[in-house]
Amino acid sequence: MKSEKYDIDDLIGKVLSGEATVDETREVDTWRSSSADNEKYFNDIQVIFSKAASNEVKIDFDADEAWRKVQRQLVKTKTVSFNWQPLKIAAGIVLVAVVGIFSWRSFNKPVQRLAFSSENKVVQDTLPDGSTAVLNKQSSIEFEYNPRQKTRKVKLKGEGYFDVKHEEEKPFVIEADEALVRDIGTSFNIKSYPGKDSVEVMVQSGVVQFYTLNNPGMTISAGETGYYSKSLKTFSKLEKADTNVLSYKTRVFSFHATDLRSAIEQINDVYDSKIKLANDNIANCQVTVTFRNNTIDEIVDILAETMGLTVERTDQNEIILNGQRCQ
Repeated sequence: MKSEKYDIDDLIGKVLSGEATVDETREVDTWRSSSADNEKYFNDIQVIFSKAASNEVKIDFDADEAWRKVQRQLVKTKTVSFNWQPLKIAAGIVLVAVVGIFSWRSFNKPVQRLAFSSENKVVQDTLPDGSTAVLNKQSSIEFEYNPRQKTRKVKLKGEGYFDVKHEEEKPFVIEADEALVRDIGTSFNIKSYPGKDSVEVMVQSGVVQFYTLNNPGMTISAGETGYYSKSLKTFSKLEKADTNVLSYKTRVFSFHATDLRSAIEQINDVYDSKIKLANDNIANCQVTVTFRNNTIDEIVDILAETMGLTVERTDQNEIILNGQRCQ
């Protein structure tokens, strides 16, 4: 059976590490107040514990050196005759326990993981670190935070918008095929669908580093879009970003002298609609209009009214725009 001394050592270790119950804490407080020697013993261990906690944990534990440090703190200038052996043993036990606690906490924190996909709809979720991710259709991400390495890594397939909770000591890096995007405090959109040659990064706010393992790449600031060609292994930049890139998230479209065919393709992609043009005569007609979270019927009616077109709705849920020429 353990002695009362070792019982109190165990309880003190729990109190100092914040793992003691209310009853255990009360028991230690009662023991401390029962004598001045007990209070001094507790305070000495608390000093040891604090110093261990403020320094990086060392796995290569030198018991003799640890004891010498404790001895230097506890020995008085006045020479007295005292048997240090029991205290040496107790201090060694406490230090080993402290090192064990911090080693376990530092090296055994679980890796945080989260994975989700969007299938046929746009989805949004909050990552374990507090960052937000919005996935376009047919996209997926895998998030991993490693406490030991202090790294946050994301693997993206498809398209996603990220509003990153920036932490200088915990880099946030997204792997999009062979390209990498490192957050420098920002919100941005990445498009990287399997089978497509390009990876596209549009920065809405802040700055990101866009690169590969073999190419330092470029820095992209708010309002800019970066492109990486998988086949050519090259980076390029567009100084003015296309705001419609985020339409799948915002349902906001801004068309300025855009040909009608391209506008319809973008709208169909976001709404899963089947808007079709009756003939090629109107395909290149220029449209300048802004839609803000309108329904698909409202969008079609506005386009028809603006461009002098007629609308036909079929039993197959198709919407056909018809006209003979641009207006």
